Amino acid sequence: MYDVIVVGGGPVGSYLAYKLAGLGYQTVVLERRGRIGEKNCCTGIIGWESMGYIPGDDVILRRANSARLFSPSGKSIRLWRKETQALIVDRRAFDRAMAERAQSRGVTYELGSLVHDLRSESQGVVVEMAHQAGLTVIVDERF
Repeated sequence: MYDVIVVGGGPVGSYLAYKLAGLGYQTVVLERRGRIGEKNCCTGIIGWESMGYIPGDDVILRRANSARLFSPSGKSIRLWRKETQALIVDRRAFDRAMAERAQSRGVTYELGSLVHDLRSESQGVVVEMAHQAGLTVIVDERF
């Protein structure tokens, strides 16, 4: 049984699971993909203010203090600051590092688990999901 079920093993889900496990909650992450860091749909640009959430410098590819923006007409503008404004990270390595950090606190990852439904019932929360081995239902009576 788990105290917390997190749906999605991306950076936010892994960070949330990490923090909750640190508070003593038994936590599971349900991730639809078979591996963490697979087929990312987002870029690896992270605002400097998020630096404290990054699990290690080894995922940082570059520190950026400027950008060039292009309009559809072809005109451009360059923005520049002396200080670092953003970090460019290896998104796959970043996702894996976030999950590994959560797992180091005891978080369980159920990969290949596509959640179809979440509902609250008198005995607890019921999660219906398709798993690699077929349909699985998790009921947590402590919710």
